[in-house]
Amino acid sequence: MSAVAGQRAVPGDPYTVGQSPRGLVIDGQPRVLTTGAIHYPRSAPAMWDSLMKKAKLGGLNTIDTYVFWNMHEPSKGDYDFYTDRANLPLFLQTARENGLFVVLRVGPYVCAEWNYGGFPQWLRHEPDIVFRTYSAPFMREMRRFIAKVVDVTKPYMPEHGGPIIAMQIENEYGDHQRDFGHNGDLFADWCGQTAQQFNLSVPWIMCQQYYRVDGVIPTVNGFYCDQNLDKFRRDNPELPAMWTEMWPGWFQRWGEAAPHRPIEDIAYAVAKWFARGGTSVSYYMYHGGTNFGRTSGPFIMTSYDYDGFIDEYGLENWPKYLHLQALHRLLLEHEQFITGNDVPKSIKLADSDAAAAYVYGTDSDYFAFLINSDSSNSIKIKFDGLKQQLPPWSVTLVRRSKQDKQPNVLYNTAQLSKLIKRAQRHPARFETISSGLSTDNIRWHPLSQAGVPTITAKRPVEQISVTDDKTDYLWYRTNVSLPAECGSLDAAHAKTLVLHDAGDVATVYFNGEFVGMQHGQQDRLATFTFAVPPSTLRLGKENNTEVEISILSQTLGMAHNQRNMESYSRGLLGAITLCGRDITKGKWEMQPGLEGEHLPAHLQDTHAWERYDPEQQLARPQQMRWYAIELDSQMLAEQASDDEPARYAIDMASMSKGHIWINGVHLGRYWLRRAPAASDYAPCRKCTYNGAFHPDRMCRQHCGELSQRYYHLPRSYLRLPKSGDGSARVHNMLYVLEELDGHPEHISIAQRISKLPLQEPEQPRERPRCSWLLGTLATVCGAAVLVGAGTLLFKALKQWRERRGYSRIHTDDSSLAE
Repeated sequence: MSAVAGQRAVPGDPYTVGQSPRGLVIDGQPRVLTTGAIHYPRSAPAMWDSLMKKAKLGGLNTIDTYVFWNMHEPSKGDYDFYTDRANLPLFLQTARENGLFVVLRVGPYVCAEWNYGGFPQWLRHEPDIVFRTYSAPFMREMRRFIAKVVDVTKPYMPEHGGPIIAMQIENEYGDHQRDFGHNGDLFADWCGQTAQQFNLSVPWIMCQQYYRVDGVIPTVNGFYCDQNLDKFRRDNPELPAMWTEMWPGWFQRWGEAAPHRPIEDIAYAVAKWFARGGTSVSYYMYHGGTNFGRTSGPFIMTSYDYDGFIDEYGLENWPKYLHLQALHRLLLEHEQFITGNDVPKSIKLADSDAAAAYVYGTDSDYFAFLINSDSSNSIKIKFDGLKQQLPPWSVTLVRRSKQDKQPNVLYNTAQLSKLIKRAQRHPARFETISSGLSTDNIRWHPLSQAGVPTITAKRPVEQISVTDDKTDYLWYRTNVSLPAECGSLDAAHAKTLVLHDAGDVATVYFNGEFVGMQHGQQDRLATFTFAVPPSTLRLGKENNTEVEISILSQTLGMAHNQRNMESYSRGLLGAITLCGRDITKGKWEMQPGLEGEHLPAHLQDTHAWERYDPEQQLARPQQMRWYAIELDSQMLAEQASDDEPARYAIDMASMSKGHIWINGVHLGRYWLRRAPAASDYAPCRKCTYNGAFHPDRMCRQHCGELSQRYYHLPRSYLRLPKSGDGSARVHNMLYVLEELDGHPEHISIAQRISKLPLQEPEQPRERPRCSWLLGTLATVCGAAVLVGAGTLLFKALKQWRERRGYSRIHTDDSSLAE
């Protein structure tokens, strides 16, 4: 970060951090913190600088991020803090260079809709371990990882120029502390003591910490948090009020409509927080990003857009970005009023208790918040000579200086500028740049169901104990004699295979024949019922017919927020019945993973694969396949512009379910599930800004559409020809693992567009087919109008002259004479 000659750059130059009731004290001054969460593993490193520049222009002065244990220590003692999206030091350095502070939320439990809440898989194998309580094995490993993070981040502490200003230990522990009883209390206290033992130059925080822990600042999360401030000040009179997660949107699961929170309501909640004494707000998320690879929690989509201020692709969500930008700038501009005064008592503004003012400053020099918390009615008020009508569910910011006769209105949370309204009418969109892929560039390879079993047991073994979560997939296979009940005409004997207490997804084959796929919801176990195929029932007429049953069980991310995560289990956990007979016990073989799932060298050599022929594919439906697709690199390179690099997406609408890679980088899972229609889902039919928001009750968008059709294709993961070198041949290989069925020739590449409409775009006008005739008619009509107007004018002038005593006007034109 550069500084004007003679001025300090903070962050950049060494500084100090302390705390006071009116904010974190940085270099001796209590500060207003406008913070946004940007998680470094959820965006490509090439995006970080642009994201931070846009965050700063959006009025932020601080970035917030978790630290993700399972990314940094995938196997015990094997650390990675420096490659690709795990490069935490580069992320911190980028923040420093952009003049942004950082709140580093170490956890190491993070929730975050992240796989296993950030815990590495090896942790569950530690003997006698119980997660997130007073368990010696857990506390030993937790402290060891935090110590490693502290060591890695020491060069970014205040004494070295930052940008770190606070660290977080644990995460939302108050929500679970009581569940663990006395051991929960001991663990919470241990967290505070452990944090202090590192003797860092920044304060530690614990969010959602309802019970006092010495040595840390308790902070809050939620859609609205001003209601907690009075109690907070009574319990913690020496500490600043910090809002660590202000939720301006929400996450999305497969099959859900997109969450959306009205911008007027976000601004209302934030302004009210500062009015009543808050000093710091952090948006979770400011930029949500992408759940690359297998990093998402159960049933959480690959897109983690979160309806953020900057979208998944790194482009401004203009209405939200601009409306809150104006609020942030006013808060920072009047920082000395907010942090330099005690929290004022509320002043009643009208007969209604819903109208109140909070004034920071003196009678003649102040910054004030005028609140109307009535969700239905406007309220007329008079404040210090200012007559104003406060819109429902709004906060008005006013300023009076000593030179002013009355306060000036600066901002109202419920009133949107013309530019913002125009931006709402023209939201970001996807623009197709390739309508389909040439079949000449597509090769395919059938995915074998056969393989060498790694485990043989007398009943199905729990899935994660076999896979160690290195793969979503586990094959369960058994050979059984078809029960006589399958051939019975008795309706009481259902001809079905039933999997009790299974999760998350099961795909069933009888003798290699596809039967069906079923899935659960969220992270709950389910019962799956499949009809025995007719071909098997026909075989069943023979005595002692043996059938092979193959069940491909899948996980879709591991639990990120529940008790006893160390014992989280998936796969075939309950009874298994075939035509009513229990077949759970017998000989079962288990084989983890799918052929080529980790893209070994022999799979990437696709010369031996078949060239794709859509007609042949139609003859073999519901067969798992690999596709290798070469993209048009020149076409991708041509989309770039000087002011904004192209942002690419893969349109997967023609496929079903699976995984995608680009040039060996795992982009994530895809699943083409449709959200409920508005007619079937009440939250799709109601959306108003005025009133308490919750994503399960209102403002869902894109109802009836695919939950996720487009998948982020980061430009930095592509190999593009250098500018001016049209002869260079570069290859970009897209690998698609399709579990069901699809049409890869209809996969297309799109570009994400988000332009701020400075004026209303002109609508194209269709030229009439008979334009010559209309033109002639217009000329004739125009002449007729002129003649008619002349006649009327002549008559009016004649009447005026006669009233004034002038002589009659005589004309040779008898048509104009009386």
